[in-house]
Amino acid sequence: MLPDLKRLGPRLGKQLPELKKALAGADGSQLLATIETEHAVTIDLPSGPVVLDGQDLQVRLQAKEGWAAAQGATCVVVLATELDDLLVAEGLARELVHAIQTARKDMSCEYTDRIEVGLVSEDAGLRAAAERFATYVQRETLTVQLAFEALPGVEPIELKLGKGTTQLYVRVVSK
Repeated sequence: MLPDLKRLGPRLGKQLPELKKALAGADGSQLLATIETEHAVTIDLPSGPVVLDGQDLQVRLQAKEGWAAAQGATCVVVLATELDDLLVAEGLARELVHAIQTARKDMSCEYTDRIEVGLVSEDAGLRAAAERFATYVQRETLTVQLAFEALPGVEPIELKLGKGTTQLYVRVVSK
């Protein structure tokens, strides 16, 4: 919780540094609760008490490590931001789908064209993600076969996907 300097500066003058120090050591949630119930809060400073209302203080939401938070006029949203292995793998699978869809577009594939995809990567995590989410990748891209090797007779597409370089091979098999 921070003092609104524009509002309190003219009113408190030299007491403002004392107020900032007192607020830094105060329990922000307790102050907020008091303001919400009593519409004001009294802060005891060495130079005397100061009465503050909800407009005198700015509430700043600060999330703990591993969390993100945002607040609006009527709600607060808190999200866990730590990435686990499954979430990282799903993200890689989605990036692979995007790369395959881009290749389909560049090849002028029709919406219903079925394809074969070959994937060769230095990143074991990308291969593991592609294997784990193979059904999703194939469904989203109309891939009838997903191989983890080069497709003969197909020119590779070089990608920066995952850690390292990846070669993507795409071939239309039915129109």
